[in-house]
Amino acid sequence: MTRDAGVSQAVILVGGQGTRMRPLTDTLPKPMLSLMGLPFVERQVDHLQRAGVRRIVFSCGYRPREIEEYFGDGTSRGLEMGYVVDPEPLGTAGAIANAEDLLDDADVFVLNGDILTDLDLAALADHHRGLGAEATIALTPVDDPSAFGLVRTDADGRVTEFVEKPGADELIPGEPYRINAGTYVLTPGARAAIPRGEQVSIERDTFPLLAARGGVGALASDCYWRDIGTPASYLDAHLDVLAGDVGFIDSPGQAWVAPDARVDAAAAIDAGACVGPGAAIGPGARVGSCVIGAGASIGADAVVEGSVIGRDVTVGDGARVSDLVVVGDGAAIAPGAVITGPTSVATGATVPAA
Repeated sequence: MTRDAGVSQAVILVGGQGTRMRPLTDTLPKPMLSLMGLPFVERQVDHLQRAGVRRIVFSCGYRPREIEEYFGDGTSRGLEMGYVVDPEPLGTAGAIANAEDLLDDADVFVLNGDILTDLDLAALADHHRGLGAEATIALTPVDDPSAFGLVRTDADGRVTEFVEKPGADELIPGEPYRINAGTYVLTPGARAAIPRGEQVSIERDTFPLLAARGGVGALASDCYWRDIGTPASYLDAHLDVLAGDVGFIDSPGQAWVAPDARVDAAAAIDAGACVGPGAAIGPGARVGSCVIGAGASIGADAVVEGSVIGRDVTVGDGARVSDLVVVGDGAAIAPGAVITGPTSVATGATVPAA
């Protein structure tokens, strides 16, 4: 059972344009993309609420209206929800500072809006309070830190060094490779160190400043963690959920089919398939390890595998879509068409038969 973390407020950073997820993000902000039938960011909201958070502020940039219209003021969920929109890109720290007027003078969780994790938020908050830190960062292990920012700590869990995208000569033999996992606890003092109205990175500017005076703690965790930043990672997140690596479903190892989806009795649905609300799968169709968006239609004898199909997409009879094809919302794949990835089909586009 999730413990109350003793932190009642949170900021979710949802300002990015999600350019690596296009064309899926042509019509939706990345945090609103579906994960097992619900917007991805709703999974984060549930995670925070189970840990005792009662106020959530979305720090927005790209397409904020979709997020606000979906969540509203939060009363239906027993939450208080607020929204701020960056007037221009302000960076991760600047976006937090932009939310300050909607926060209390108390600690706050901050989450990147593209991270799927089952991190124990109470453990993170306990570690933060135990150190008396100004800010505390969740860390996750990686095999190769060269594409990330390596975080080094002392024996007490206090950050001693940040190494951005380290080369082989900067690594210490035998050291654990731990990177910033995109979940933080910040005190009012840490937030006060961020200049308002300026473009500031919390990773490159604020945390090193606070760490220089011994004010940054870090908690390493082996919990589930995935950055949903690319179509391949987005697809893998669904496969992880279906495999039971992270919560949300009652029957891991099976396909997930929305209750109102229509699947013909002669269709084949593999264990790695996620079929969204209102989707229709025709006779003889085969749906492999893939994501079928809400309202999509897969025609008779069509094959879709290893791909991401957006909302209201039509895949014609006998078409084949495979090997990480990302199909934008409302696109139409003609009967008999063959598309092999990695590639994408633009939102609303029509793909003719070969």
